Amino acid sequence: RDEGPPKEIQHVRDNSKDGEYWEALTRIIPQRKLKLWDALGAALVEYHKVLTRRSELFSEATALQQQNS
Repeated sequence: RDEGPPKEIQHVRDNSKDGEYWEALTRIIPQRKLKLWDALGAALVEYHKVLTRRSELFSEATALQQQNS
């Protein structure tokens, strides 16, 4: 039996709460934690500067030791 072309099933998605959902996602990580991570990030940048300078000084000291020996 020939029923003709298959019927299309249309699914209409309810997107009325999408905005609410995405807004809620912006509050998953508490503001307090974000501030903490920002502070830690800034401290790590400073620590990296300190370690880089120490490495430079170590290289200079090694070169001076070789010159003096």
